[in-house]
Amino acid sequence: MKLSKLVATTALAVTALGGLAYAQNMPEGRVYTFHSKAQGGCPALDWHIVATENGRLEGMFSWNSMKSMAHATGNANMQSKTFHMTAKEVGGQGRTAEIMGKVRPEDGYLVATVKGPGINCHDITVPWFTPPPPSGG
Repeated sequence: MKLSKLVATTALAVTALGGLAYAQNMPEGRVYTFHSKAQGGCPALDWHIVATENGRLEGMFSWNSMKSMAHATGNANMQSKTFHMTAKEVGGQGRTAEIMGKVRPEDGYLVATVKGPGINCHDITVPWFTPPPPSGG
C-alpha cells in the first residue's frame, strides 16, 4: 500500500513539474491561466502567462476584479523549476513589480512573491496541477 501511494505521489509530482518543464524544455505556446485568491495583504490575482521559445514567459496579471492590469515578461529556469518576471502596470500609475517563484515538487503548487510599490506579497500559493478525475473502469 505504501509503495503504491509513493508511486502515485511521485507520478503526480513529476506530472506537475512537467507542466513547467517537459524534458527540460518548456512547451512553446503553452498557456498558463489561473486565479490566486487574496492572501494576507495581497489582492486576488488573475494570471495569463504564455511560454515562448527558450523558457521565455510573456503575459499579464490583473487585479481589482480585472479592472487593473500589468503586462509581464520574464524567464523560467527549467533546471531549478523557478521563474522570474517583471510586470509593468498598463495605464494607472505605471508601477513596476517583480514576480518570482517556484513550483514545489512535493505537491505541484506554484509559490510566488510579488514585490513593487504598494505591494509586497509573499508565498502566494496556487494549485498549479490538478490531477484528472479517476477513470471509471
